[in-house]
Amino acid sequence: MAAFREGNKVIYPRLGICRIAGVVEQSVGDMTVKLYALKPLDYQETTTVMVPVNKAEEVGVRKLIEKEDIPKLLRFLGKDIEVATDHRKRNARNAERMATGEIYEVADSLKTMAKLSKSKTLSPEEQQTMSRARYLIIKEIAHVTKLSTEEVEQMIDDALAGKKSKTKKLAA
Repeated sequence: MAAFREGNKVIYPRLGICRIAGVVEQSVGDMTVKLYALKPLDYQETTTVMVPVNKAEEVGVRKLIEKEDIPKLLRFLGKDIEVATDHRKRNARNAERMATGEIYEVADSLKTMAKLSKSKTLSPEEQQTMSRARYLIIKEIAHVTKLSTEEVEQMIDDALAGKKSKTKKLAA
């Protein structure tokens, strides 16, 4: 299990990139628990998420994707996928994927919804899943690569369309 320190950037499921503002100790009954204080980059002023250090991995807190792993993720987005026909099963599976915070699970949801959107109108829940998955992936890649959101959006769109992306920018 990875131990994180103050100042590290991590991914928290559904919220995306967070900065570890500190490690605090809190008394719970007769026990003292160490907690990571996470500040989501999008809501730093208003939100702090407290995660027990010993449960961080279990709840899905993880390091950001490595820059050298991004081309593999883009190739993954371009691979074809089977889409469940039962919308209840599909929505339950998407909720599970998004809850993991694991980038390939989030990418799987995005890929599923993108493929489905070509053949039918997505339900509001599916539209929300697709836009949230897309947002989380774009934010993470843009942060890691220092590319603009627009450049990353184009890379994601190209990958979903099965086009070779201009990943030369990732080599820097």
